Amino acid sequence: MKLKYLGTGAAEGMPATFCACPVCRRSRQEGGKSLRMRSCTLVGDELLIDLSPDIHAQSLRFGLELAKVKDIVFTHAHPDHEDAYALQMRGTASCSVLPENGQALNLYGERWVRERFERVLLEERVEAARFRFREVKPFERFQAGGYTFDPLMANHRPAQVEQCLIYAISDGQTAVLYANDTGELSEANDAYLAGQGLVFSVVSMDCARGLLPGDGHMGFAECLALRERLRARGLVTENTRYILNHLSHMNDMTHGEWEAFAAPYGFEIAYDGLEVNA
Repeated sequence: MKLKYLGTGAAEGMPATFCACPVCRRSRQEGGKSLRMRSCTLVGDELLIDLSPDIHAQSLRFGLELAKVKDIVFTHAHPDHEDAYALQMRGTASCSVLPENGQALNLYGERWVRERFERVLLEERVEAARFRFREVKPFERFQAGGYTFDPLMANHRPAQVEQCLIYAISDGQTAVLYANDTGELSEANDAYLAGQGLVFSVVSMDCARGLLPGDGHMGFAECLALRERLRARGLVTENTRYILNHLSHMNDMTHGEWEAFAAPYGFEIAYDGLEVNA
């Protein structure tokens, strides 16, 4: 399974657009891997996890032909993960001429994602036939783009406000845990995963809070605790890669500073353009 991180920043980007805090200033000076667009990941060549508001710039930077994308799996409906305007452009014939073999784009997400998407369909000239939406729920396995997805419960917003998701993804040979936009995870996830026979070769986890205590995002302490939980339950091996993602100026470190800090703990730091073969 191949993953390509198109964006590894949180909602405000990194450095944050209008921010003059010390770490944003240092990130601008450091440049390179310290410059982060909003979160979005390509799995294989034809499936996206989330649709970033930076998707146009990401496609240009990495030479992507997004007309080839057939599936988008959403973690939640926040606009930094579900860019409704980009969907509107894909659904409008004058804005997107699809290839001859073009087909409906398959979208997957919880009901809050569906409700945000349905507002796109109300826009003038958007063709509903250009999309197919499948509502997914925690602990109900589904197939997308040739991969098996196990939706797990994120701890990002109160469930009565919005049920956000993270995903275990498998291609039948290897598995990845993709855990963006979540605080400390529910034990209900552990109980579900215990019966699925998955062992993760890659664990990609939110660390937007950095060295601050976790809330609806994890900090480094929560990432350490998650790794130990996964080890205790036999869900990882000694060769599993642990990658910190969805980084923000709350973490108060540039990419280089993060690398120096996290390496002794066995964590890698994601950056825009990082490719991972799971």
